[in-house]
Amino acid sequence: MLDEKTNALADLAQNGRMENIFATPIFSHVFKGMEALNRELREVILEKERTAPSVSKSNLGGWQSPPDFFGWGGGTVAALERHVRFALNVATVRATAPQCLKASFDLFGWAAVNRNGHCNAPHLHPGATWSGVYYVDPGDEEAGGQLEFAHPVAAAAMTFFPGALPSARLIKPEPGLIVLFPSYLIHSVRMYRGERPRVCVPFNAHMTSAVARNQVA
Repeated sequence: MLDEKTNALADLAQNGRMENIFATPIFSHVFKGMEALNRELREVILEKERTAPSVSKSNLGGWQSPPDFFGWGGGTVAALERHVRFALNVATVRATAPQCLKASFDLFGWAAVNRNGHCNAPHLHPGATWSGVYYVDPGDEEAGGQLEFAHPVAAAAMTFFPGALPSARLIKPEPGLIVLFPSYLIHSVRMYRGERPRVCVPFNAHMTSAVARNQVA
């Protein structure tokens, strides 16, 4: 009887299956060789900040443009749009494997500038497929301003091994970093405490069509 119990426990320990369902995909990548483009983007965005009033949404302080950034025109904005669309294509294929969808998106972006004492309240982006952000200039080192994702199951942090499992994910901004995440994921930006402006381009991508890669002619 003891051997049977030992064997059953050993089988359980070795072969019991743990499955993580409903995973939340977050895609990130740091584009290399973006220094010149980032300098041009920073100049364009800060000039727009000087001449246009701010939109007020999740931003607590700081400046935010309307969601027409990719319509501003010019080679600099067009170059960033190409990089964003490349990232959307790769992230979509990976997130939808094994179907590996090839999708088309309507893209809406806005420029954002945070200075000392500014942050963004927790929020989400209803109606989009992917949401994301590209960091033009993260500002001063070790000055806060991290992108924070909340656990999508709000009660988990209180009831499921609190303190042992993470209840949030922090991402530190850096030049050339792009981050993509599902639009339903609640996120915020922690208070920035630097002197140099923190400049980024958040965006929403609304899927307009999709087809499995193995069905593409």
